[in-house]
Amino acid sequence: MSEIDEVRNKIKYKKLKNFDIKRTSFGLINKFLFVVLITLITLILLKGNSNFKEKFYKYVYENNISFPQINSLYQKYFGKPIPDIKEETKATFDEKLTFESKTKYKDGVELVVNSNYIVPAINSGMVIFIGKKDDYGNTVVIEQTDGTEVWYSNITTNLKMYDYVEKGNSIGEADKKLYLVFKKDGNILNYEDYI
Repeated sequence: MSEIDEVRNKIKYKKLKNFDIKRTSFGLINKFLFVVLITLITLILLKGNSNFKEKFYKYVYENNISFPQINSLYQKYFGKPIPDIKEETKATFDEKLTFESKTKYKDGVELVVNSNYIVPAINSGMVIFIGKKDDYGNTVVIEQTDGTEVWYSNITTNLKMYDYVEKGNSIGEADKKLYLVFKKDGNILNYEDYI
């Protein structure tokens, strides 16, 4: 390759890189303006329409808002809230839940797993609790994008509150036993439907 070709390639790469940065910043401005527009419309309707105001307050204050579901919808239609300028990274761990046996345990199921078993997320969602639960031990609760809460118990983890976990990514490590509980709107669900 001659020096002229090398210079052409460098110029071409630089133009493409600048174009991506401009396109990314333009998309970010559009997303910001869209959010401002929705907020203004909502505030105008709240101020001028008492029926809308009553329904809005009832929905906001009396219902649970599923942030993982909102995040999933937002990413589906608008992309990531903050654009990545770096190259996209891929997960190094993408597994499905495997176990040797299962038995009913309290509100959920006890799974017999291998020693130091790396626990994958059953579905994508957001961490809403990390701590100890009676009779379950160390527990991570993830609210999935469909609104279902999944308790992963007898687990050690490096996750933090409000971390977003993709389906199949590692949640933590369990040693020989893993307890799972499935809940939605405060009701306990049948684990057979999920594993």
